[in-house]
Amino acid sequence: MLEKKYSLAEFFCGCGGTSRGFTRSGRFNAVFGNDIKTEALRTFEFNHRQDDVPPVTVREDIRLLDVERIHEALRERGVAKGDLDCMIGGPPCQGFSQLRRSEHREKGKIVKFKGYSQLAHDPRNDLVLRYLEVAEALQPKFLVIENVPQMLNHGFDGRLGKLSEIVIQMLERDLGYKVEVAVLNSADYGVPQLRERAVFIASSIGSASMPRPSHCDPSNERLLREGRMPWVTVADAISDLPAPSLGEDVLGGQALNLYGEGPSVYAQQMRSAPTFPYNHIARSYRKSVLDIIKEMRPGKTWDTESERMRDKYASAIKKLSVSKGISLEAAQVELERSRAINPVFYKDYYWSAYSRLAWDSPSLTITANANFLGSGRYTHPTEMRGITMREAARLQSFDDDFRFITSDSEDMDTVRVGVGMDMIGEAVPPLLSKAIAMHLAEQLDGFRAGAPANAKLAAKVG
Repeated sequence: MLEKKYSLAEFFCGCGGTSRGFTRSGRFNAVFGNDIKTEALRTFEFNHRQDDVPPVTVREDIRLLDVERIHEALRERGVAKGDLDCMIGGPPCQGFSQLRRSEHREKGKIVKFKGYSQLAHDPRNDLVLRYLEVAEALQPKFLVIENVPQMLNHGFDGRLGKLSEIVIQMLERDLGYKVEVAVLNSADYGVPQLRERAVFIASSIGSASMPRPSHCDPSNERLLREGRMPWVTVADAISDLPAPSLGEDVLGGQALNLYGEGPSVYAQQMRSAPTFPYNHIARSYRKSVLDIIKEMRPGKTWDTESERMRDKYASAIKKLSVSKGISLEAAQVELERSRAINPVFYKDYYWSAYSRLAWDSPSLTITANANFLGSGRYTHPTEMRGITMREAARLQSFDDDFRFITSDSEDMDTVRVGVGMDMIGEAVPPLLSKAIAMHLAEQLDGFRAGAPANAKLAAKVG
């Protein structure tokens, strides 16, 4: 007997990391997607094109999006008003509006409810407010908000954390939901990345709760004994991928024998495509960048490595000073001139700048800046390059059949690394969203069977 599939509408959908996890759970159809970025929405559409029910997509600022247009789109996919099962999105917080308030309030036909005034007087909260207003109009059984953990500490009216308190209050008092909030570490759900997200789950059919973690820090023997699996590592995620192409996506669509032998359980899970995946492209870097990363060891911080290099240079400076009878300052200048010393290692950078991934642990957070090695730990563990889009996607838990379309035209371009990294870094890891989807589907099953959603389905998080 086939399990029922539930309906999902995704706002701020980006390329579709959340909906990928929901659809790969086998329990949801993504029926609607909304975003303002052309390449991201093209990617969303492309990767849902063969779904049982391909979603309707709308590229428009949510503040200008008429709710009736959303209702019409849902009806096209067989979802009547009030029957939407889940609505999910990550509205950016405290982002200043570039539109006149009167303009988007009028065009968007905003629904006004009791808690409106608490957020409406501050234009920085437009997107959060609009998301809640759309939820009030659609009345989904489950409403999910995901965001950076800092959202929980955002100030409002001069007090830290008040913004999230108001959001919870509006969900409970004005919209009638039960709400649970937690910071979830993606690594605890099988994602090879130490990425934390603030997650709000609001339920109108019973108690709200979080999905049970499946993985844990391998040093936590108690959790391992209780049945959790150790975190997935960088080696598990990307070591089966061959050397990438440079500039052109010549590997995409080729035979599967390009993969390395002996894949990890995780890599086997990611190998969902009938051919080798697209987007496995390396970009070229300036010599000044390569001169830095060649000295970096896997998993070490900038602080550790710059200190190690300065100690190494100090010995060379002293040796030259003694041998030539010159001052330490003159010796350092001479070594810098001959390029035996790289002066960049005397600078103070962000602690993960230019650092290499470690094979034996999850990656740090993959962000939209993963194209720039000075912005974080985005350098390959051993090779003289940054990670490719495909490697970043693996670390985010996108399976290999997911293709990133990096063109805003009809062209199916897959080679614009900066555009691809932006999509990947801003996405919700699909395995995290899959865990949420399975959890919500189980509660929806109980509701359909006439039982209230069972809060005992969830374990305490953390």
